[in-house]
Amino acid sequence: MASSSATARTSMTPVNSIACANTAMLESNIREILYLDPIWSAYALADLAPQHTAFCQWFHSAEAVVLAYIGLSPPVLFATGKKEDVLALATQVPPGKYQYTLLPEHRFSLEPMLSVQSELKMWRMSNKVDSPEIDPSPDAHRLSGEDLDSVITLFADHADRPDSFHRRQLEAGPFYGAYHEEELVAVAGVHVLSESGSMAAIGNVFTHPAHRGQGFGRKVSAQLIRGLRSMGIQTIVLNVAKENYAAVHLYQGLGFQIHCGYYEGLGELGAKP
Repeated sequence: MASSSATARTSMTPVNSIACANTAMLESNIREILYLDPIWSAYALADLAPQHTAFCQWFHSAEAVVLAYIGLSPPVLFATGKKEDVLALATQVPPGKYQYTLLPEHRFSLEPMLSVQSELKMWRMSNKVDSPEIDPSPDAHRLSGEDLDSVITLFADHADRPDSFHRRQLEAGPFYGAYHEEELVAVAGVHVLSESGSMAAIGNVFTHPAHRGQGFGRKVSAQLIRGLRSMGIQTIVLNVAKENYAAVHLYQGLGFQIHCGYYEGLGELGAKP
């Protein structure tokens, strides 16, 4: 009953694709809500780009947005805005297994319909344009599609490997890697990049366990940030587990600041039995 009354009150609007009638108005409404907190909504803002249209299912009210991004498997669930509206909007999202990124107020408001399988407490961090200049790292090199096999080999079956990598990310956005004795031992790239929005989300940062503590992670991350800055990207964000103190310290040393805490997990969305 609470969801039904909330739906009536806020006039929820499901948008399976913004490429439809009133596209400009729908996109403008969604964008306006996302820009209330652009650091938290960085991924969703980048997903407004035309190349992501086919992968996005948008649901919004006057004060909230929920996005189901089906370009990854499992798809990704994101929310921002008024928690009562987020709960009502979530009832319109197709049920199933999702990777979710949720602020605490949304995570717990969805408790009645989210069966959690695994979960981490995370930080969203951001790097401002006025951060100190980063020295170049000559050992880190720009990767291309020709390095795909090496990236896949690097990630292999390690328990802490990136879980949201897709080859199109390597082809679409800058990735930097460090080789040691002709073996790729560290990589840093982007999850999403919006040059028109001057925004990027760093992701797929990984160093082979045998080569950790030798500075490779910092070198590839630093070179990636330099590369993004040279492209004119103003806002750079990333995600890191709260308990990964070494990584948090590394990113703070590269000019990142903690923006907010959130939950990242895997769960089944739908009415609980």
